[in-house]
Amino acid sequence: MENRFTLHFKNLLFPCLGFGAATGFISAILVTAFKLAAEWVVHRSADVYAAVRSRPAFLPLLVIGTAGLGLISSLILSASRSCRGGGIPTSVAAIRGLVGFKWLASIFVLPFSALLTYFGGVPLGTEGPCVQMGTAIGEGVVRCLGGIKHRAWRRYAMTGGASAGFSIATGSPITAIIFSMEELHKHFSPMLLTFASVSVLTAQITVQLLAHVGIGSVSLFHLQAIPALSPKLLYAPLIVGLLCGGYSILFTHFYHVIDKAMRKLLCKISIKIAFPILFVLVAIVGFFLAEGLGSGHSLVDSLLSYKNTWYMLILIFLVRMIFMMIANTSGVTGGVFLHTLAFGAILGSLAFRAMEAMGMIGEEHYVLMVLLGITAFLSATSRIPITACVFAIEALGGIHNVLPLIIATTAAILVVEASGVEDFTDTVIESKIHQITEGKKPATVQVPLTVKRKSFAAGKELHDILFPNSCAVVSLERAHKNKRKSYIDSGDVITVRYQTYDPALTAAELEELVGTQSEKVRNTMISGKKHAEIQEIIQA
Repeated sequence: MENRFTLHFKNLLFPCLGFGAATGFISAILVTAFKLAAEWVVHRSADVYAAVRSRPAFLPLLVIGTAGLGLISSLILSASRSCRGGGIPTSVAAIRGLVGFKWLASIFVLPFSALLTYFGGVPLGTEGPCVQMGTAIGEGVVRCLGGIKHRAWRRYAMTGGASAGFSIATGSPITAIIFSMEELHKHFSPMLLTFASVSVLTAQITVQLLAHVGIGSVSLFHLQAIPALSPKLLYAPLIVGLLCGGYSILFTHFYHVIDKAMRKLLCKISIKIAFPILFVLVAIVGFFLAEGLGSGHSLVDSLLSYKNTWYMLILIFLVRMIFMMIANTSGVTGGVFLHTLAFGAILGSLAFRAMEAMGMIGEEHYVLMVLLGITAFLSATSRIPITACVFAIEALGGIHNVLPLIIATTAAILVVEASGVEDFTDTVIESKIHQITEGKKPATVQVPLTVKRKSFAAGKELHDILFPNSCAVVSLERAHKNKRKSYIDSGDVITVRYQTYDPALTAAELEELVGTQSEKVRNTMISGKKHAEIQEIIQA
């Protein structure tokens, strides 16, 4: 039995600091480069569309060009399936061990595929690819620097990279750390918190240094101080929250409809045909409606300055929602986080205009209502109320309106929880898993795992060990029963029960955590057959 301090340093502190700092630093460099490239491409795309609007005779050339972009994108994504769809759901699924993940493709292929999306004007954002790139960088750091010995740190480093990528994309480091707990894992662990914090801190220091020399920026939006809402007007955030909660239910249900329709369509036609058609449709709509294009960042900026009429907002909302969902379900590279913010901003703006028309609120609170819409809709769709509130305070200037934020967020969450609808991110993940595992049946395994000396699990708290997502710890048997301790020690036996579509892969992941098992135990895991104890339970 090793010394507790030795185990703590060798097996926890050093890997957290080393891998976390390397992940944060590399993420800052590569993700910042991608952000700058994406901003340049988005501006050039806007210039092209503006030029064609001024000279409609060039519309056929725009159609041909966007069809070509769609074809190139389909060819890239046919070869690199891990780069398809929204970056945050892909990262969440990979970190939880639900889907396979090719980290090299996500670092080098994903950015190029995303830039094609932005140049075509497809309404998807940059934050998803930033998070997925960070996730891939985290895995790459462990594989390249840690070797086989530290392979079990892979999912922790992926968490740190995803958090770093989110913080770089949004300019909100505290939100990114909370995001790693509330969204990526839906689970709190001191070790996860430490790893995410080290990665985010290193990334933010690097980004700040880059910004100091004129490379990139650190803020998502630039807002002035928002006046505090009077206690007499606290019904306003309640109204906004109820509206956002109700619409998030419709939003998720509509995504199911689009996803089902696109799955049927893609069974009949190849994405090599579907993508060019989609890109051309986006180009035609974008020719007539400029606000229907792009990531949603410029739309939020315009909403904060009250530039659009209410009927145009409804049209923009519907057009963006339809094209965003079609693009996401078909697998076009790009994120939906900024669109979630844009949809919430539209709902907050519409709610304000209605209340203003009835004399319920003054014009000085317009920006706050937009902010409340963003927070409530983000919270309701993804079930991340803490992340949403902290993001509103940290990135959107909501520090003087904490109570209205809580009211709007709580109202939205209560509405969606009462409806029983699942959160949007999990909906997207389930769609991905369904496509991958369609026609397959999972194997159910229950097996006792003996913790080996110098293994990853030795010296750690049980709640700090990231078992594969479907694993449930059935029991923990101590090897040294006369020793009272909270951490796992060599010789302890952890019995786990899990379902898996790939028994060999799950067995390898478990052995990365607890060490190489006996031949009998390994055969039980790899065969994918039900353990005798489960058979007895089923028969009983």
